Formats: sequence, structure tokens, C-alpha cells
Amino acid sequence: MDLSSDYHFLNQILWRRVRLTLVCGIFEGVLQHVDPDKIVVLKKVKNVETGLSVPGVKMFFGHEIVNEEEEVTYTVIDQFQQKFGAAMLHIKKQSVLSVAAEGANVCRHGRLCWLQVATNSRVYLFDIFLLGSRAFNNGLQMVLEDKRILKVIHDCRWLSDCLSHQYGILLNNVFDTQVADVLQFSVETGGFLPNCISTLQESLIRHLKIAPKHLSFLEVRQKWIRENPELWFTRPVSPSLLKILALEATYLLPLRLVLLDEMMSDLTTLVDGYLNTYREGSADRLGGMEPTCMELPEELLQLQDFQKQRRERAAKEYRVNAQGLLIRTVLHPKKSVTETAGKEGKVRGFLLYKNSTQDKAPNITSHEDVNLLKEESKSKQTTVEPLPPTKEDAGENSSYNLNYPESEGVKDQRITRKEEFQTSLSLKEEIEQLLMGGNKEDLKSTKQDVSASPSLPQETRVSPSDIFHPFRKAVFPTLPPCSALEKTDSWLNPDSPNLP
Repeated sequence: MDLSSDYHFLNQILWRRVRLTLVCGIFEGVLQHVDPDKIVVLKKVKNVETGLSVPGVKMFFGHEIVNEEEEVTYTVIDQFQQKFGAAMLHIKKQSVLSVAAEGANVCRHGRLCWLQVATNSRVYLFDIFLLGSRAFNNGLQMVLEDKRILKVIHDCRWLSDCLSHQYGILLNNVFDTQVADVLQFSVETGGFLPNCISTLQESLIRHLKIAPKHLSFLEVRQKWIRENPELWFTRPVSPSLLKILALEATYLLPLRLVLLDEMMSDLTTLVDGYLNTYREGSADRLGGMEPTCMELPEELLQLQDFQKQRRERAAKEYRVNAQGLLIRTVLHPKKSVTETAGKEGKVRGFLLYKNSTQDKAPNITSHEDVNLLKEESKSKQTTVEPLPPTKEDAGENSSYNLNYPESEGVKDQRITRKEEFQTSLSLKEEIEQLLMGGNKEDLKSTKQDVSASPSLPQETRVSPSDIFHPFRKAVFPTLPPCSALEKTDSWLNPDSPNLP
């Protein structure tokens, strides 16, 4: 166990029940203490394999622990007898609670199926799909609209729209962790704004310092939804899915506390300076000062210096997009090889063939990738003639999105690395001949060599004249081979008749 990455996670779930998988067994207990020196202390310990309880507290060392996970305790409310009334009594006593929701397209046009409510000690899962609007009429509406109870939610827009238009509920007194994340970013960078908002997973990683492996339940949730769009309407619900619902709401409460500390850090620093202004100075200074002086003290003028230093640091650490927003680092975990295998990479609106010997360029999915691509394209355009029209050339409202299905013939055939290398050399030789002003006979001979190459199956052969049609009428000077052009042999023309 690497407690250097797990220490923050375990500290966020102190006094909650956890399960530790050791080399010699599996134990459950209430997490009482976490030491940076790789020591974990549990009380009310139970050996899961034998069922025996261990009296007192038990100490575990980091080298013994293989894995650790939180054992969240939750209560499913799917009927109005007994459980519902007790849950409402407990919830109404709270001053702060977290709220999450699940369903099919949760908004005025969708269907709310689950409403998760978590306090510091309990988690309630309200089955709205079964309870219906009666759940709100019997107490939930009062809680959601109560201005004395703070509701912690991540991205409250969708739930607020759903509650308002379907149930007539005006959600009130909300601490939105997605909004707080943007505000904290602005404080951290001296007033700049990020180019995008953060998902719950990104916020937990960024602020609670939780390792992605402990948030795998969010990825599992997304996977199950993709595999079964009717997931939230299925009854009975598996314990694994119920645990995911509970964890979504559980992490919001500690996330709020951390965000508050980060946003109020300047206040804490300035107040500390205020405390030491007089008591650590000379007494002579106090004798000549007027108690009624209202000029801004030097201690508070530091705030200007803080903001200036943060802006300078942000200008070095971040890139700026066209709107003047700082491009944030995306914290989404990389997709597994099995998920991305067999998918074509779409770069600058053109299909990058998956059997190409070139490295595949990433899909354009964020402002950061778009700007990075723009910078690379600018550097290339200084040395070569215009390539096929890009998204920018076609206009902001138009784009190339060619997603050609792969034919069965291509799927059945295998291309060896040696044959791919030979094909790549043939294409590069052609480029060199174009740049060196080779005659038409040499070019024709090169084309025949490429088309006759056994390394490409019939379905994937693309004429070099189709690939490089922008160069047909260009006059090339006598120059050495261009390294930038050596990477263009995988760009395909979308109008090529050889594509399926």
C-alpha cells in the first residue's frame, strides 16, 4: 500500500467504516487514526473471513495492506412506513446536508429516479421512481426549500430545473461545489477564469487529493449506464449500484469544507497579520496613533501583492484561449486500450486510418487540444503549401466529421510491421521526389510501386495523387526533404473514391 497517495483519502473518511485487505486476511472496522508513517488504526474490528470480532483497537502497517475501501452505510427509502418518517426526522435536524440525484436525463423533460441525501452520520437513498411526488409532499419539499438548511450539490442546474417544472419545488440555500471550484480557481490565479468547469471526479481529485483508483465507482457508473440505458428503472437494484449512489452524496460534504478553506485562505492570512500588528511591535508606536484612524493598514495592502504574484504565476503555468480563459489541465483518467482499440482518430476533420504507421493523433475533445493543434498547424504552414481545408477554413459552424465504417475485408487482413514500413518508405520517396522537382515519369513510377505494394489490402489502397492533390499545381524549389511533410502520409482525402 502506498500511503503517500492514500493518506489524503483515508483522512477524509475518518470515523467511518472501512475494509482493509491484507496479505493475511480481510478486516473491517471504524477508521480511528491514520499516520503519515504508514500506520492505520481501526476500532470495532471484525475479521471478515472468520466472522470473529477483535476487542479494542487494532493497528495495521502500510506494508501489510494490499487495498482499502470505504464501507458506506446507507438506508434505502422505498416505502412510507417506518423508514421514511424516521429519515425525515433526522434530516430536518441538520443544518448542512448533501444532495445528489440520478435518473434518465434529469431535467424538466426527463425522469428523476433517485434522490440521495447524506448527513455527517447517515445516507438516505429515496427511490423517487417508486415513491413518486408523495415523497416531496411528505417532507422532502420542505427540506429542499428550507433557507436554514444548506444543501451541498455538484452542478445544481439540472436538479433545480427538474424539481421546479415537475414538482413545483424551488431549490434554496445551495452550496454548489462546481461553482465553488471556479471561484477557488479565480482566487488561486489572481482573478483569471478557467476555460471549463470540473466534473465531480475532477473536483475530488483536485481538492480532496483522492487517488483516481478510489473513485473508480464513478467510472463503473458511467459504464453501466452506457451498457443499460434503462438502468435507473430496473428493480430490484443491486447492492453495488446502491453503494455508488451513496458514495456520490457522501463525498460532497468533505469537498465543501476543503473548498471553503481554500477560498478563505486569504482571509486567514490577513487576519493572522492583523493579530500580530500591535502585539509584536513596539509600544512606542501605539502612543502616537489615533484609535479612530480608518486608513487601510499595510497588513491589508498585502492582498494586492498576493493577486499580482498569482497572476504572474498563472501566466507562466497556463495557456490562454481565444476568449482569454486559462486552459485547465484535464484530470479525466485515460481510456483503456480495450475501449479505444478499433476506433479511428479524427484529426482536423480528416480520418486517420488506424493501420497507418504514423502515431495516432488524439481526438479533439477540449479547448486545450484545439489550441495545441492550432499552434502545431501554424508551425507546419510556414514550410508547406496549404493542406486540405481545416475546420477553421470551413467556418465555425461547419466541420468535417468523417466516420467511415471499416469493411470486412480490412478487418480480416493483417498488416505486418515490415510491410507497413515498406509502404511508408514508398510514400516518403514520393514526397522527396516532389520536393526535389522529380519528373512526371519518376512520379508515375513511384505511384505504380505504391499501388502494387502487397502491404496494403485492396480496400485500403489510396492513390498518392488523391492524398497530395493540393500539390499538383504547386512549383516546388529544390530543397532537402522536409521533416514536417514526412508525417503527412497518413492524411486521407475525404473525397477519395477508394474510401468506403
